[in-house]
Amino acid sequence: MDAQAQGGRVSLRPLFPHENAQVAAWCPGYNGPADELMAVLTAEGLAGAIGYRLGEPAPGWCTLSLAVVAPERRGFGLGSEAVRALEERLTAAGVRCFRALVPESLGLAFYFWLRLGYKPDDCRDGQMVMTRCSGG
Repeated sequence: MDAQAQGGRVSLRPLFPHENAQVAAWCPGYNGPADELMAVLTAEGLAGAIGYRLGEPAPGWCTLSLAVVAPERRGFGLGSEAVRALEERLTAAGVRCFRALVPESLGLAFYFWLRLGYKPDDCRDGQMVMTRCSGG
């Protein structure tokens, strides 16, 4: 996605290579970009990142592999706003179903996706697969 997405207090743009180190500091186990990565920006600057893959597991789907917010910015709804902004942009481009990959060890992440309307679908390779599809 080349164009920015906007949602309330956040905007999204492609993550710049020099920002990878900051994302790695916020997200233990992060190994660098394997997917499309969007920077989550607020008026104060970089606040988080979202990683995704279009067309996986099938056309019309988007797999969300990373959603991280800087520790000092967590708990204020920025992650939810960022995910919704990305979903809105991708839905307008034809995506109808979203799949979040949630490490089993991150219980708070599981509840984050539940609050956004995602439902547990499967569990494999240490990850809970959660999905949300729009009607039609």
